[in-house]
Amino acid sequence: MRKRHLILLVVVLGQLGLIAMRYQSNGGFKGPVTSRVHKLENGFRDAVREIEANHDVNSVESWIGLGEIYTTFALMPEAEYCFRRALDVGDLDLTQQFKFGICLSRRGKIETAIKVLKPVGASQDELASHANLQIGLDYLRLDDRVNAEVFLRRTQNDEIADFALSRILIRDDRAQEAVVILDRLIARSPNSMRAHQMQGWAYEKLGNEQEARSCFDRSMHTSEMITIHPISRDWDEENVNGMGASVALTASTVALEEGDTETATRQAMDAFKLLEPLWRPAYAIQATLSFLKSGDPDAALFYLKRWLIHDGESAYLWELVGDCYLAKGSEVQAEAAWLRGRVVRASKTVQANAECCRKLSELYASQGDLLKAEQYRGYHKYESGRLQWRDNKVREANSELSEAAEILVDDADVWFLLAEAQRALSDRSAAKRSYEECLRLAPNHGRAIVGLGLVQ
Repeated sequence: MRKRHLILLVVVLGQLGLIAMRYQSNGGFKGPVTSRVHKLENGFRDAVREIEANHDVNSVESWIGLGEIYTTFALMPEAEYCFRRALDVGDLDLTQQFKFGICLSRRGKIETAIKVLKPVGASQDELASHANLQIGLDYLRLDDRVNAEVFLRRTQNDEIADFALSRILIRDDRAQEAVVILDRLIARSPNSMRAHQMQGWAYEKLGNEQEARSCFDRSMHTSEMITIHPISRDWDEENVNGMGASVALTASTVALEEGDTETATRQAMDAFKLLEPLWRPAYAIQATLSFLKSGDPDAALFYLKRWLIHDGESAYLWELVGDCYLAKGSEVQAEAAWLRGRVVRASKTVQANAECCRKLSELYASQGDLLKAEQYRGYHKYESGRLQWRDNKVREANSELSEAAEILVDDADVWFLLAEAQRALSDRSAAKRSYEECLRLAPNHGRAIVGLGLVQ
């Protein structure tokens, strides 16, 4: 047995020696960093590899910068390694410590992240409020609402903290405090749909149905979405936009705005190469616009087809398809595309539905079909009114929808939305007539029934 033990010990020591030799041959403690960045798209991979190649292992700033890049691309083991190596090299300032805390939080090491972030939150640094927000969110992940509230209250005019704190207060039967916080938020962002909606929930919790209803009504004609992104997410976007395909896409957009279609198309093609093997519709849109403006609708249609295959249809896609076919001289196919674009609902702030209707109206007018041209002018007014309504421009919406109702007299949806705009303007008699007209056309229109009850 002793002989076997001795042989095994020799083998183990030999292997350790080989590992040490390999470690030294690769630079030892100062060896180059190699991450799993090969899993990313081509442009990001090459950009990060260049940063790794130029990395200074004796610089805290270099380790922090590399760690931040890895954090952006969710290479969390590599990111934490970089931050800890930075600690080996020297001390971290508050900004660097904040970035380390964000890394640990995303890594799932929440308790450690809180310990790292607390000195930043207790400082007078400009990142103190952001650190307290992250600590509060991390305590929520630990289901510690008491500590979460403490740190969320230490933030300064932070929308994310206001939403999170309000949700805690409503859940803990302190809805009146939530109402006060949301009042301050709405004063800063009066067009915030989410703020009005949450304030409605608070009033519901208090049993105040009238105020809850008012909040609900306001949420239905506000469209601003406060981005629930802490500052670290903004840094992620800056990192992404500063390398790879995003750079080429931005260059293509700028060139197209300046009328340089040759550069716009070339940069769009470069963006696709840097984007491989992934796909994003924004790149197809830019390629389409570039080729369409340069007089090559067939190439534009090729990228629209790829967009349709990858992401499915959308109103904006069909609007662009119609533009391409019209540029090719095929009015029948352009009409079919725009008709489809009118049916596929766009996002509440996207103008594609309205634009499809406007282009159909102009197409029919050019063909001498004045009846259809007027009909789709009415649809354009209706869709434009919807957009104004969602953007809290109630008077403008009322004007557009009134004109639409004069043209589309048999469309219940037009009468309903007109009634909603009139009610928002406190024109109860006009709203009552419009609701009644809607219900005459669609007797089971539930929201019109509710609206009529509110104005009677």
